[in-house]
Amino acid sequence: MTEEAVLFGPRQSLAGIVTEPAIRGDLRTRTAVVLLNAGIVHRVGPGRIYVKMARALAAMGFVALRFDFSGIGDSAVRHDHLSFEKSAVAEAQEAIEFLKATRGIERVLFLGGCSGAFASLATACCDPRVTGAVLINFQTADDDHAVAPPDVSTRKAAHYYWSCALFNLTSWRKLLTGKTDYGQLTRVLWFEVRRRLAFKKNELREPTHLETSLGRVAARRVPLVFVCSGGDPRLQDLREAGGQVLKRLCASGEVVLDVIHGADHTFSSIDDQEHLLKTVCRRIESMQHLPTVRHGLATGAEAAASCQLLRPAPVVQVGTNARQGRDL
Repeated sequence: MTEEAVLFGPRQSLAGIVTEPAIRGDLRTRTAVVLLNAGIVHRVGPGRIYVKMARALAAMGFVALRFDFSGIGDSAVRHDHLSFEKSAVAEAQEAIEFLKATRGIERVLFLGGCSGAFASLATACCDPRVTGAVLINFQTADDDHAVAPPDVSTRKAAHYYWSCALFNLTSWRKLLTGKTDYGQLTRVLWFEVRRRLAFKKNELREPTHLETSLGRVAARRVPLVFVCSGGDPRLQDLREAGGQVLKRLCASGEVVLDVIHGADHTFSSIDDQEHLLKTVCRRIESMQHLPTVRHGLATGAEAAASCQLLRPAPVVQVGTNARQGRDL
């Protein structure tokens, strides 16, 4: 296995690391996996999990590129005022061009967490060179019909009550003996009632951005894998935003939803990281044996419009090029 620091893009401003197997020549070495930043964490990933993934994939025979979006890690800040959702897709496509020009790559799979998952799916929607994607803790776009989200503490409390406390005898004992925060419990219950009623009311609504995107990618038979932390409230958001489309695609096997129970959002424990690593490697391996994707994707204005199907939450672009730690 070899690792090389690279610069690419029109201004040679995007910094990344290419991890390659020691011996090249089979189908896998003509396939690359591109790892996209999770939020504003630079290319090592949360807990250095991207480093572990890239090296594991190289050991399996794949070429792996993990790079920093503009303004993150060692990549220079953009000066064109392009929004993140547009610049992320553009830079993901620049990564494809770089791999094709320097490594002769024919197939590209994308992998990303949080905003990196958004960028992966958005790129798959408008670029036929993307032949698969693994989306980790995909955060759904805001929906006009959704109930306004509560503060983070209330949201976490709601997830805890419904997934853990409801089945815990100790929690029930606290409730009955007056040791529970009844104010918080009331806020959580009221939010959950509103959210669930709104979801039922809008079952006949127009498709969400996620549903539309899933339909476009499924039409090309591009394999998608959602990997979610069981301890993350975004899992429920994903199921609701994906609606019947996600449910149907999961039932048919066209989309896979893997849940790592007990893991937190960043897979901070060693055991959870190992579980995530094994899941990702297994799913990427399986993508090698699926039928070739269809390339009949619209181009021009329609293709450009498809890149806007997802509206990710804003990601702060860090205005610094300083190195973050000594990890590559």
